[in-house]
Amino acid sequence: MANGLTRDRIKVDQTLHGYSEGHRLIEGSLKLPQSDARTMLVLSDASGSGSRIPTNGYITGYPLAESGKYVLARTWAASEMSRPGCVWTHSLLIDFADLARLGSVDDLLARLQRPSTGGWAAFAVELEVMASRAPTPVAPSDLRRVGQWVSALYGKPKGRIVDERERPEDEELIVAIWMQQWPRLRRAFRFCTFSAEDRSTSADAFDLQLMDVSRTSRSKMPDRAVAYAKNQNDWIEALLYDLVTPTGSGLRKFLRDVGSDVSNGRAAMIPLVHLYAALERNAGSFSLAEAVSELEQLGPNQGRMGRAAAARMVFSRPGLLDQRLFDFALQQVRADRDLLGVEPLIIGRALLRWRPDLLDNDLPEDDPLHMAVNAALLEADAEELIDLIEAVPGAAMAVLRARPDVFERASFWRIASLDTPILISALGADKDGAVRIVGALMEANRDEYATVMVDRFGIYPLVSALSSMDVAEIRSRLAWIQAIARRIDDLAEGMSRGVIWHRPLLFVLAENIDPDVLPNRVGTDPWVTAVERTRVSNDVRCEDLLASLLFTRARGWYSKSAGRLFSLSVQRLHEAMASERLTDEAWNIAKQRLPYGSVWREWEQCEKLRHAVVDSFIARELPPIEFGTVVDDGKLWNELVNLAAESYGGRRYLDKVRRALRGGTEAWRDERAKIIDRKVN
Repeated sequence: MANGLTRDRIKVDQTLHGYSEGHRLIEGSLKLPQSDARTMLVLSDASGSGSRIPTNGYITGYPLAESGKYVLARTWAASEMSRPGCVWTHSLLIDFADLARLGSVDDLLARLQRPSTGGWAAFAVELEVMASRAPTPVAPSDLRRVGQWVSALYGKPKGRIVDERERPEDEELIVAIWMQQWPRLRRAFRFCTFSAEDRSTSADAFDLQLMDVSRTSRSKMPDRAVAYAKNQNDWIEALLYDLVTPTGSGLRKFLRDVGSDVSNGRAAMIPLVHLYAALERNAGSFSLAEAVSELEQLGPNQGRMGRAAAARMVFSRPGLLDQRLFDFALQQVRADRDLLGVEPLIIGRALLRWRPDLLDNDLPEDDPLHMAVNAALLEADAEELIDLIEAVPGAAMAVLRARPDVFERASFWRIASLDTPILISALGADKDGAVRIVGALMEANRDEYATVMVDRFGIYPLVSALSSMDVAEIRSRLAWIQAIARRIDDLAEGMSRGVIWHRPLLFVLAENIDPDVLPNRVGTDPWVTAVERTRVSNDVRCEDLLASLLFTRARGWYSKSAGRLFSLSVQRLHEAMASERLTDEAWNIAKQRLPYGSVWREWEQCEKLRHAVVDSFIARELPPIEFGTVVDDGKLWNELVNLAAESYGGRRYLDKVRRALRGGTEAWRDERAKIIDRKVN
C-alpha cells in the first residue's frame, strides 16, 4: 500500500492551483513529473469561460498515469480576484493502490476546502485521511437519473457521455457510480460535475461530464446520456440495485475480484455483470454460456479472473450439460498451475464425466490435470471406473496406476476391447493382489490368460486362488491347472515348501499330470510333503485316484521317497481293488507299474499290487522301517511278509525289518517283529 499508514488511514498529497499573474500552481506537498504537472494545470483551470460556477464549486476526477496517482479536485470561482474567470482548485492526489481500498470518498471530499487569501501554507503538507470502506448508498428517488448515466456509460463504452447538471446533488450520484467500479476502471475514469464545454482531449477523453444548462445546447452534446435500451432489464437493474444497497449486493465485491486484469475499460462492465448473474446458483447453463461468450469477446488476454470464476462454476455444477462450457473451463484450468484454486477432486470428477478420453493421453505428471485426475480416480467407485474403461479402453493404464483394485474385479476383465496381455505385463500387484486378480480372471472366464499370468507372477497366485475352491470348481479351471502343470520345477518346489497342499487341488493335479513328471533331486518327494500336510477326505473316487498316482510314482525311479509313497497309497489302493470300486481313470494310472503276472496263471489285481510292493522294497532295498509300517491293516501286512519270505533275498530283507521294528517302544512294532520271527526262523 503506497504511503499507507494503517488499514483505516491513508496519506494523500495535495495541491492548490489559482490565479497569481496567470493560472498556476500556488502550493503543493509534492513535485510532479512535467507531463502530470501540465495536465493538472489545465484541468485545475475553469471548465469553460462565461459560465457561472456553482457556489459549492464542482468536482473533477482524473488519473496521472506517470505518477501513479488519481486526482480528486474541487474548483470554486475566485470572485475576489480582480480578473474575471479566476478559480481556486484544491486537489487531493491518491495513490492508485490506496484508491483501490476505498469504499467511499466522502472523507476525502470533506477535506477539499476553498482557500482564503494568503492562507496557502496548509496546502504544502501531506494529509492523513480516513480510508472509508463503507459505500455510500444512492437514494431510490435518484435511480431514474443515475440509471440514465449508467446506461449511457456502459451501453456506449467508447462514447463521451454528457448530460445537463440539474442540481448540486448530481455530483454525489456521479461519485457513487465511480466508487462502484472495480479499481482498475476507477483509476482510469475521468469525470467532471460542471462543464461549459467538453474537457476531453484527443489523448484523454472524459467519460462523464455534467454541462452548464445555461450555456449548452443539447444539439452540441455528442453522446447525451439517455437510457441504453439493450438488455436494460438485466445488467442495468443489477447495477442500480447495487447502488441502492451496496452492502447487500455482492456485485461490487465480484467486480473488484474479477476486474483486476481487465483493461477494456467501460466495455467490460456489461460482460462482467452478466457473468455475475450467470454465476448465481439458480442460473441455467445457457446464461453462463452466453456470459462466457461475452467475456471471450473482450479479447484473449482479458478477464482471466472472470474466466477463472466461470470455470470454477462449471466444475462445481455437475448438472451443467453444455460441452462448450466444459471445453472452456478445461482450457482455463489447464493454463493454471494451481487449478484456479478449485479442489483437484472436483475437477477430476468433471474430467471423468466430460473428457474421459484425456486418460488415454497419458497425462504427464507436471500437467495440472494429472493431480486432478488422480484425485478423482482414487475416490471413484470401482464399477464406475470399469464403465469408463469400457467406453475408453485406452484409459485402463491410467486407472491401473491409481486404482489397481479395479483389476481385481471380474467385470473389468469381461471388457472385450482390453489389450489384456499388455495390461497383465504392466501389473505391479503384490502377492495378495495377484491372487485377487487371478480370481477375477477366473470368474470372468478369461482362461486364455492363465499362461500369461503364470509368466508374469509365477504359479503361486494361481495356486492360492484355486486353494479356495472345491474339486468341481477346480476342474472347471482346467486351463489354469495346465498352466501350473507346465511349470514342473515351480510345482515341485511349491509342494516341497508346503505351499501347495490343498487336497482338492492335489486331486485335480493327480488327474492331469504324469506320476513321474515332478523332479525329486534332493530331500523328500514333493508329493509326500504335500499329501502329508492335509487330511484324507471323504471323496472316495478322488482319494483312490491320488493313491494310484502315489503308488505308480513309488514304482518309478524319480522319487527318493518310494517307501513313504507306498505308505500313503498301498492300503487304500488294495482296498479299492478288493472292493472293485477303482475307477477306470485310477486303474489306468495304477496298472502302468503293476507286474504282468505268472506265466502259469493270471494274477488278480490285489495280488499284482502286493507283488509290486514287496518286489520294490526288496530289490531297491528301501528303508526297512518303511516296510514295517507300510500299511496299518494287520492282515494285509501279514500277506506282504508271507510274500517276502518266499525268497532268500526276501528273508534277508525281513531280518532287517525285524531289527528296525525292535528299535521302537510301541507294542505293535514288537508284535510285528515277532510275526517276522515266525516266518524266517
